Amino acid sequence: MKLSPFVLPLALLMVSACSQAEPPTTVTKTAISADANMPQIEAAIRGSIKEAIPDAEVTSIKTTPFQGLYEVKAKGYGTAYMSADGRYMVQGELIELRGKQVINVTEQGMAGDRQKALAAIDKKDQIIFPATGQTKGVVYVFTDVDCGYCRKLHMEIPQINQLGIEVRYLAFPRSGYPSPMAKRMEAIWCSANPREALTLAKQGQNITAPECKSPVKAQYDLGQDLGVRGTPAVFLESGMQVGGYLSPKDLAAAMNIR
Repeated sequence: MKLSPFVLPLALLMVSACSQAEPPTTVTKTAISADANMPQIEAAIRGSIKEAIPDAEVTSIKTTPFQGLYEVKAKGYGTAYMSADGRYMVQGELIELRGKQVINVTEQGMAGDRQKALAAIDKKDQIIFPATGQTKGVVYVFTDVDCGYCRKLHMEIPQINQLGIEVRYLAFPRSGYPSPMAKRMEAIWCSANPREALTLAKQGQNITAPECKSPVKAQYDLGQDLGVRGTPAVFLESGMQVGGYLSPKDLAAAMNIR
């Protein structure tokens, strides 16, 4: 039986609200001491994954604060944790309890990579709804056209903008690429007025436009790399994922915007 992708439960992401990353976790010397054996450990883990999940392209294997457990990232699959012999895999979040602090080590590790990737996207390839007045924060939203929560969030863009939040849309056709949905999204991004086209499409209207070199495939691929499994997927500039759909009030609270 083929193992399921390395996925964080979407339900948790939709109800969580992380305003900023916790202070970096201190990796203990016992965890680092395994580095001497990393070539053998990496080979064992890669070998196990290749045999069990042939299409998984492993991009990194790292030590964690928990001795004997290794963080494994694979393109399009997200993050999982494995034993040094590659025999056991744990899917889900690694949580550190440090006194009164509850620290999501998994989200911290993913946030740094996401921050760099999101910051590298050319603004001309995003559909941006700027804040009204002073910009107090920015969110990146992977979206498609048909999902109900994407439409609900889009209807609330005026309220979100009024709170000082700029929304930067990225394309993520849930049915994959290529697909009829991907073609619809390419028409939106190729339109003379993409903001208007996106709004009309989310109202159920059909959008047509001449073909162009659109960023839809690149953004879909990026979403997969960042662990997006559904839409909307909302990220802060820090790379932290806060949803899932959030109401304007809850989104502002997640961003520490008053």
